[in-house]
Amino acid sequence: MLKLSKKTDYAIILLCHLGDVDAPVSAQEIAGNYQLPQPMVANILKQLGAAGLIQSVRGQNGGYVLARNAESISLSDIISVTDNPFNLVECAHDEELCKVHQCCPTRQPLVALHRSIQRFMEDMTLSTIISESYFENPDAGRTHHETTHLS
Repeated sequence: MLKLSKKTDYAIILLCHLGDVDAPVSAQEIAGNYQLPQPMVANILKQLGAAGLIQSVRGQNGGYVLARNAESISLSDIISVTDNPFNLVECAHDEELCKVHQCCPTRQPLVALHRSIQRFMEDMTLSTIISESYFENPDAGRTHHETTHLS
């Protein structure tokens, strides 16, 4: 079944945190805030930085900040950094991979579903995820009543 990897889940959490604060945040601080393994957080932040979604700020008050506006970062952008490309069915990208593509009764509806999910991931922005999330983040100065688990 379609499922986001733990790495993608963590990347979304990290980006939400960075999109919800005004100052640079260290990898250790984010890891501690969400009780995530610090080495994995550091690895994900490195990947997000290499992809141009975040940037590091050096110095005593350094850490990580978003490199782009939260409205310009899509769920699809995040997934492409941390996971394999979305592929609901093999024939969505290359019908020749399927042995029965010429007579398959499910190809059209499954490809249509694939395209709908892909469009959703491209349209869902980090800004929307942040505004619709419910988490408690003392650094951001906002309190919400529930915790959202993205996986």
